[in-house]
Amino acid sequence: MRTLAEDIQVAVDYHGHVCSGIVLGVRMAHLALDRLKIDNPLEYRDLIVYVEVDRCVSDAVYAVTGCTLGRRRMKWVDYGKMAATFYDLATKQGVRVVVTGSNFPPPGEDPLLFWRDIPDPDVFTVQDVSMDIPKEDLPGKPLLKIECENCGERIMDGREKKVKGRVLCRACAGEAYYKRI
Repeated sequence: MRTLAEDIQVAVDYHGHVCSGIVLGVRMAHLALDRLKIDNPLEYRDLIVYVEVDRCVSDAVYAVTGCTLGRRRMKWVDYGKMAATFYDLATKQGVRVVVTGSNFPPPGEDPLLFWRDIPDPDVFTVQDVSMDIPKEDLPGKPLLKIECENCGERIMDGREKKVKGRVLCRACAGEAYYKRI
């Protein structure tokens, strides 16, 4: 596994700048990988990560683990928390790491220097967790492809809705995040 400093640099290069989220995300990932005994996450295919925020932390977790949405090894659950759950499909072990520290660097202070000497227990809560991941959410090819009976668009992996006996995509079932114009 790369060092903390190396992973911070990879995360900064990917994300575009250094900030508390990058430093904390890299530390979260290192903490979880150590706990799960995963030495080379970039080559380990049984790791799935659930990130709970769509911010800098998620980019850092990606940079360390190599887990991506496109490979179905990163999942985003919109809890708005600086937290992530790292789950090893092979061992069925999981660990959730949450940023619980309340102090953050003041504007203009270097986040690398600020966070450098603060020990993990003063920044994170670590919880062992179990998970039941539906087969439709596992990495790999889609298990099911079906067409929406209203718009004709393809729906994958059990995301369809049954409304009055019809198979619909979530948008046609009234759950669209967008409005057609």
